[in-house]
Amino acid sequence: MPRLTIEFPDKASRILTDLAQKDQTTKVEVIRRSIALYNYIHREAVEKNKKLSITDDNDTIIEDIVFS
Repeated sequence: MPRLTIEFPDKASRILTDLAQKDQTTKVEVIRRSIALYNYIHREAVEKNKKLSITDDNDTIIEDIVFS
């Protein structure tokens, strides 16, 4: 498995640490999940020209998320 060295700004590092603690996992796992999610969104939303939306319990769109 290839190794990478990544430098994060302080704020991004704090977010990464917080997410890992909330999910009771490692920072590496948070990064792996993030890459997998980004790949899925890119395939489904960007390449297929679909929208990604945040909805409430009644399926009312609260916000559209645009990827380009």
